[in-house]
Amino acid sequence: MNRKTTALIITAFFLFIGSSFAQDSKKEQGAKALTDTMKTQLSLNDDQYKQVYDINLDFISKVASVKQDGDSKMAKFKKLKSIDGDRDAALKKVLTDDQFKDFQAYKQENRKEMKARFRKQ
Repeated sequence: MNRKTTALIITAFFLFIGSSFAQDSKKEQGAKALTDTMKTQLSLNDDQYKQVYDINLDFISKVASVKQDGDSKMAKFKKLKSIDGDRDAALKKVLTDDQFKDFQAYKQENRKEMKARFRKQ
């Protein structure tokens, strides 16, 4: 899977999590989809997969909660940035240095593509 395809999958996932998660099963499906993608991208072993799944499920749950808050856009942005930082810290403990660097590169590429799409709207 090339970087562009991977970035599109990640972008699609973040658009998916952008919608409201009313049920736990949707959160679990989202965490599984994201973790499956990361398994392919980062060559996660079985132990890493389980830990990354738990991290992603927590991340998705927190993001969904923030999106439902009645806070201002800036307050939501700050909360989401904090949640993302917490997720990175947790992933850094689970992934090897090379895997974490690859994850950060994919994430950065995804953000650039999302910004480009936002500007086109």
